[in-house]
Amino acid sequence: MACVDTNYGATNNSVTLNDVELSGDGTVQGVCKAYRTCDVDIIAAIKSDLYIELSTITQSVIERELDGSVKMVNGATLTNGYKHSNEKDLENGQGQLVTVCPKKAAEDEPLWKTVVRITGCFCAGLVFGIVLEKTRVFEPNSIRYQFIYQKWIMMKMFLAAVMVGLLCFCLMAHLPATKDLFQRTRASYYATFTTKGLLTICVGGFLLGAGMELAAACPGMVLAQVGAWVGGGQALMTVFGCLVGAFTYGFCVPGVNKYMAPKESYEKHLVDDYIKWPFAALALPFAVLLFVIIFVLEWFFPWETELEDYITNRTDDGVFMTALAWPPWIGGGVIGLLQLAIMFSVADTLGGSSSYTTVASQVLVTKRMESWSPYLTKFKRGIGNWWQVIYVLGAVVGAFISALCSGALAIVPGISLVSSFFGGFIMLFGSRLGSGCTSGHGLSGMGLLALLSFVAVAMMFVGGSTLGFFFYALDVSAGVLDYSTF
Repeated sequence: MACVDTNYGATNNSVTLNDVELSGDGTVQGVCKAYRTCDVDIIAAIKSDLYIELSTITQSVIERELDGSVKMVNGATLTNGYKHSNEKDLENGQGQLVTVCPKKAAEDEPLWKTVVRITGCFCAGLVFGIVLEKTRVFEPNSIRYQFIYQKWIMMKMFLAAVMVGLLCFCLMAHLPATKDLFQRTRASYYATFTTKGLLTICVGGFLLGAGMELAAACPGMVLAQVGAWVGGGQALMTVFGCLVGAFTYGFCVPGVNKYMAPKESYEKHLVDDYIKWPFAALALPFAVLLFVIIFVLEWFFPWETELEDYITNRTDDGVFMTALAWPPWIGGGVIGLLQLAIMFSVADTLGGSSSYTTVASQVLVTKRMESWSPYLTKFKRGIGNWWQVIYVLGAVVGAFISALCSGALAIVPGISLVSSFFGGFIMLFGSRLGSGCTSGHGLSGMGLLALLSFVAVAMMFVGGSTLGFFFYALDVSAGVLDYSTF
């Protein structure tokens, strides 16, 4: 029997898990499918503090429960790096039973290491919150007017973050000391797509964008809105909507898996799975392209001209933390560098929407309640889940400190509570359906050259722009609402 630590390394066997679900008794079982020969793939199975036990079986049985979870699993063995995953192999029992059990953190990792990891995530969140507040990208108007392409602050920061993230990933992919960490982190990222297909990604991305337009926020930026006390605390209603959306999705997973999941999981997830070039040969030209786009946008739409009146009318000029605004491309570059902090801390990439699922899952306080939603239950425990909660709390604190230092606390107007709640609900439901948010798909997925992430980001803008132009027409043509504040 071989034990494999899904967070920090793999031994003996190389497999990937598809359709992984957490059962009510705390164990995880999933369909095993081997299609890559690198040891890092098994780490991609579960993004949590779990370890995997592999043992040979004599009979192949796959049972799928009505709720979409897998009760018993079998898969393929790897012999000398070759794939053996056909039905004949399984019928003859030439597979492996894969059981994932909760990892005993106290036995496997010293407490001080866990504290260091948590501290690293909190500090990264702190910087994230400061940057969002300083670049003014968190303001409701920056988000809403980006979707109708009248402001470009959000786009510049977003593209700069992706660009710098690409450069960081290129460096890690080719340095001997970090190459393995990069491969493990990349495999862990695309493992989240094992039960997702083009339909779920498109619908999820569309809903994410529509929710962002309605809430004038995204799962990450709403944290800065809370810290900077936008609209006198109005963003708290958005957070509440996000939590309800995450909780609701947890009970919709069986239906989603039944009606929207692809018949077969995709075996190719990355651009370089199709274009057989080294990662850097694809990532570096992409980074150059993003730099050119940022330069052109800044040339035609200087960032200073897009600031709100309550910022430009201030006569006091601050420096660094006391400054009211930073260039968005500077802030984006800093956020891109945070990929390194998260990768070295928890072998993961930037993201925020999973934190809402982790918090929402705490409502399931008994074993019986946990059995109601295996999806939510798997987010309840482990540093693999809770690091994002620590990260987003750091973002709230960072935005608060930033706004306090520049005298900008509570000066940004908010939107209606109705739009906040329903926007938060829709965007979190969509991000969970599509397995990622603006940070997860946009900053991390595009930086890792994950194909479905490009699709998700495109559909996010389709959803946001569709709703944005509709509401803007109601303001300009019919005068039914105020686009900036409804």
